[in-house]
Amino acid sequence: MSSTALASETWVQGRAVLHACVYASAYEAHLELNYRNYSLPWGTSVYLIHGWGGLNSFVPFDWENTQTIEVSASAPYTWSTTVTSIISNRTSPKWYEHFDFVWKVVLPNGHEFYEKGNGSTWGYYAASLLDITERPCTSDGNFVGPYYPLSVTSIEKW
Repeated sequence: MSSTALASETWVQGRAVLHACVYASAYEAHLELNYRNYSLPWGTSVYLIHGWGGLNSFVPFDWENTQTIEVSASAPYTWSTTVTSIISNRTSPKWYEHFDFVWKVVLPNGHEFYEKGNGSTWGYYAASLLDITERPCTSDGNFVGPYYPLSVTSIEKW
């Protein structure tokens, strides 16, 4: 069974770097994801189910490298987590353009629902990695530069 929570907010920000300032290097993204829902009771657990989408030799794909992680509360009624991944490599025809995800919410009584911004059966959120406009190079592997707010779209799938 799937349902959508009311009065919830989702926001994502991210940044990316080019590892090593040489031609055959890889871009890595660091995303911060947040979920807020004032209607949830104390003791609620939240999980992030996510994957990556983009193009492989110009053929679109979504939900690659799917993972589920438990999300920690970061403020009252708010859960936050970070995700890091290589999003492209200059020697590969595949690159990630969006981050696909849903919030799995487990209430204290065991009831669970999936927050995805719509009522479709297999819907999900997609955060656009294309909104990260600056991707500086770094030789030490550390993330540098500002975070950019990412556009989050609710994708309906029946």
